[in-house]
Amino acid sequence: MDIGEKMKLISSGHNMCAGCGVAIAVNLISKACPKDVIVCCATSCLEVTTSPYPYTAWNVPWIHVAFENVSAVASGIEAGIKKLKKPWKVLAIAGDGGTFDIGFQALSGMLERKHKVTQICVDNEAYM
Repeated sequence: MDIGEKMKLISSGHNMCAGCGVAIAVNLISKACPKDVIVCCATSCLEVTTSPYPYTAWNVPWIHVAFENVSAVASGIEAGIKKLKKPWKVLAIAGDGGTFDIGFQALSGMLERKHKVTQICVDNEAYM
C-alpha cells in the first residue's frame, strides 16, 4: 500500500457524486494529514454522503457536528487531547456558511484561545 492509500481520510465507498469537487478536495487534504488525526465535520453534503447510518466511509476518528459549531467542537476535542497528553491532531471541515457566516463566532473564539486546530473551509459560494 503506498502512502496515498494509507493516508486517505475517506474510503472509496462513499456516496458522493462522481467527480464531486469536495471528494477531490478531501483526497488532496488526505495527503497532508497525519495518520493520528480526528476530523470534525459540519453538517454538509460531505457529512451526509460519507456517513449514512449505520455506515461510514471515514477511515479516521470522525465526528459530525451541527452546521454552526464545528470550530467549537474541534476546540473542545483539542483541549481534551491536550489534557490527556495524546498525540492526536484535530482537523475541522466546514463550508463557507459554517465557517464565515453562522460559524464565525465559534471560529473567532477558537482562534482567540489559540487552539491548535486546522480548519478548512470548503467554499462553494452557495451556502449549501
